[in-house]
Amino acid sequence: MTVSERIAACFEITAARALVIRPLCEAKLAVVHLEHSYGNGEHTIVLPADDAFLLMLYLVDVDHRDILPDGTRTPLKTYSRGSMCLISLRNGAAISIRGCFEALVFHIPSALFIELFEEAGEPRIDDLTTCRGINDQVVRNIGGALIPMFDMPEEVRDTLLPHIGLALSAHLAHRYGRSPIQHLSGTGQLSPLQEKRIKAYIAANLSGGTPVDKIAEACGFSVDELCSGFLSTTGQSVSEWIASYRMSKAQSQLSRTGETIARIAAECGFPEENEFVATFTKAVGVPPADWRLRNRH
Repeated sequence: MTVSERIAACFEITAARALVIRPLCEAKLAVVHLEHSYGNGEHTIVLPADDAFLLMLYLVDVDHRDILPDGTRTPLKTYSRGSMCLISLRNGAAISIRGCFEALVFHIPSALFIELFEEAGEPRIDDLTTCRGINDQVVRNIGGALIPMFDMPEEVRDTLLPHIGLALSAHLAHRYGRSPIQHLSGTGQLSPLQEKRIKAYIAANLSGGTPVDKIAEACGFSVDELCSGFLSTTGQSVSEWIASYRMSKAQSQLSRTGETIARIAAECGFPEENEFVATFTKAVGVPPADWRLRNRH
């Protein structure tokens, strides 16, 4: 059986539409469109151990609970349409599911992230953060782009899929990737790849506030090493660089898009629109709305 057929079988589905994507070299990313009604009773789904990650993008509201390795069942939870779960299959996984189910399921082998490191020059990661029920606009957009491709002619589809697969893999690595233990060079500075990994993680997680301890944990450093190495390498503290990057991204969004001020504030890591307006005005000299009027492209 193919990877796609095995995933469908785990969900008690005999036939499912699937896409197989080879973004770089040999590693293949599988995307399976699963749709099934499990009725009112709960059905146990067991996913065997695999050196891969599973990303599930829900296309309808879905009710299920996780079954932990010791057999404990977590409370039943509704995962809303458009939300996603990301787990490692290293030790397998199991859920109990009921009612209507429809999702895009992505099977992402660990080998793909090795190829990202070796072939695409991306920083090395060795794990992804487990996420359940979160909203990720990039994943949602990629899922929306993939759905029509199940029905496209192969010659059209196959020219587009590698680019989409590479974009998804890079996004997952940047936002959810966890680096092996890292050390500073003898000069106390970051290597170019370490600097790239840190900045990419910050950029991908800007809307979440990017606390320094989370950045350090994801990028493989202690907080002290991260802060000292970043300052020595860039001439800015982590917080100074984040503040500068937020303003740069905000200006780009204001000039290039029609998004609301509140939406731009959230995307740039400001929980309140008023805080964003005050910070932007202090840094730039005019409020965001006025700056947009003068600099709209």
